Amino acid sequence: MLKSALFALTTAVVLTGCASLPTSAPGGSVGVDGVACVGTPQAPEQGVQASDNPALMAMVRLPSDKGGVCEAKVLAVTAPVVLYRVFDASKPYTQWGSWWSLQPPSGTKEQYRADNAICPEWSPLNKVVSCQVRPGTQLVIGTTQSAQCADGSIYPKTAQTQVFVPNDSRVGIVHVGACSAVSDWP
Repeated sequence: MLKSALFALTTAVVLTGCASLPTSAPGGSVGVDGVACVGTPQAPEQGVQASDNPALMAMVRLPSDKGGVCEAKVLAVTAPVVLYRVFDASKPYTQWGSWWSLQPPSGTKEQYRADNAICPEWSPLNKVVSCQVRPGTQLVIGTTQSAQCADGSIYPKTAQTQVFVPNDSRVGIVHVGACSAVSDWP
């Protein structure tokens, strides 16, 4: 009887300890809060090289449900790289915002929003533009972190690669140029 009780207690302690471990697959990455990320960011094949910028990384690699990216890396642009941005036409300055994609948007607005964890209050996603990131720019690419929206809904983490370019056009910081004409989306 004592052996059974000891076995049960040991099992409970072990299982409780395991429950506090990060939930990731073998070899998988975890976010800043220790929760597993989904996928691996896919860097452009040309025009970038690995770089280091802890301050830039800290700006965008956020805990679960806060948006941003989960697994990420900093890259330095060595030759122009084309990126795509879906933005809010009612705020023209957002054309040169910070969050971009490596591929043109496709599918429905709802699917794009879910793939990239973009809360409705952040943008109606009604215009699209493509631009080249200027050489010398440091950017962050990463997999999509989950986001909790104002209505309480949560977009889960995804393997979708997002690109953060440290633009702030309201103060004249723009690292992109040679942009396409703005068009309606979808």
